[in-house]
Amino acid sequence: MIMKSLIVVHRYVGVVLGVIMTLWCISGFVMMYKGFPETSQAERLAGLAPLDLAACCAELPIEPDASAGGIRIEMLNGDTVLRLGREAAYSLKSGMPVNVLDEAGARGVAESFASGNGIAGEIAKIELIRDDQWAVSGARQQPLYRAEFSDADNTLVYVNGTSGEVVQDANSGERFIAWLGAIPHWLYPALLRTNQPLWFGTVVWLSAIGCFLVVTGMVIGFIRLRGKSGKFWPYRNRPMWMWHHVFGTFAGILVLTWTFSGLLTMSPWGLLESEPSLEGEEIASSMTWAEAQPVIAAAAADPDAGNIVALRGAPFMGEAYLVAQMRDGSRVRIGANGRSPLTQAEVAAGLQARGGVVAAGKLDVLTAEDDYYYGHKREVEFPVYRLVLDDADQTHVYFNGTTGDARVVDATAKRYRWFEAGLHSLDFSFLRARPLWDIVTLILMALVTIACATGARLSFTRIGEDYSRIREYFRRK
Repeated sequence: MIMKSLIVVHRYVGVVLGVIMTLWCISGFVMMYKGFPETSQAERLAGLAPLDLAACCAELPIEPDASAGGIRIEMLNGDTVLRLGREAAYSLKSGMPVNVLDEAGARGVAESFASGNGIAGEIAKIELIRDDQWAVSGARQQPLYRAEFSDADNTLVYVNGTSGEVVQDANSGERFIAWLGAIPHWLYPALLRTNQPLWFGTVVWLSAIGCFLVVTGMVIGFIRLRGKSGKFWPYRNRPMWMWHHVFGTFAGILVLTWTFSGLLTMSPWGLLESEPSLEGEEIASSMTWAEAQPVIAAAAADPDAGNIVALRGAPFMGEAYLVAQMRDGSRVRIGANGRSPLTQAEVAAGLQARGGVVAAGKLDVLTAEDDYYYGHKREVEFPVYRLVLDDADQTHVYFNGTTGDARVVDATAKRYRWFEAGLHSLDFSFLRARPLWDIVTLILMALVTIACATGARLSFTRIGEDYSRIREYFRRK
């Protein structure tokens, strides 16, 4: 009786979940190589004009002791603009506040972006929108302008009127691939995604029920591994049942692994989270506006200042620095006395001055990947200064060798690295080399796709048979 009930539950849950899980598998092939359209940092910087710091800097209505650790300086429609956080922005030439962009201002930003990124054609249409299929966080980026270009790729460029940034761009090819990959894989149609709580709950519960479906299927599969005759491989006269039985039983662990790790990507119910043993302020640094001004002057005096397209705050261990982003994509750290490359001695001295757990950690230079600092489908920079703390979590802190930016990998981050990135993307050091990763992943993906697709097909077939029996029963009555 229990076995029959389990089979019925598995069958009827599989009607809906089987189709969705098959869709996840098929779209996963696309996601291996192409995700949702996004504007890369390189693309955004390519759309910026070189900084004009010659007339810098006018007197600004900023208190000398105001926090300036997060400042950004970029060109905006011919003006040199300093931004403090998300809201306050000032012209460095006039000292006046920079207002929210109107349509003409947004058009100028979109045209500059297009020119820098080789997007041909003109803006055929520009409009103010709340969100759409490609503006992932449109509701949080108001006012948001969408510019449609008349190029061959029908490129869309989205401009945040408050920050003056291009927050998204997508051409027709990227949009088409997204409908085959990221959108079905993440259940990301705008109709669902614009209701964030509904989207989150839908993905979490479908994934959780999917895990239940796989577990019940594996239990049934192993129990029925031997048929009534006592021989292995039942269903010999029913090929579709046979395929699903074999692949579902033995590839089920792969299906469960991907489904469960996919669930974890949503961070549900705080499953992998814990209190960090290292507080952010123990590593973070700040600087004031008074400390930032001489560094801006040093950047203006840099011999290669004409190739700087952006400056951002990068205070380190109590000292004021800016990172200059160059036109060729390289980055330079600048202090009050000019260029100031980060050294291991500077990192060590700063940590010792901080004291506490960071001073007692082990500092070394990383010139090759480790388990928590590595590239998977992306490049990573070396050298990196790695600090391993002697705390309960064995927290790792990685300091970028160029900018000094710190990335903390605590217990929570480690769990996500293994249970999410590791299991969901097969992101392990022994598989990371290409094309080994591609070959292994493609084979395993094919196995789980067969298991899910045959299960979905059988669920519909068997329910059709059940419906016919019920109909025949009532017809005879």
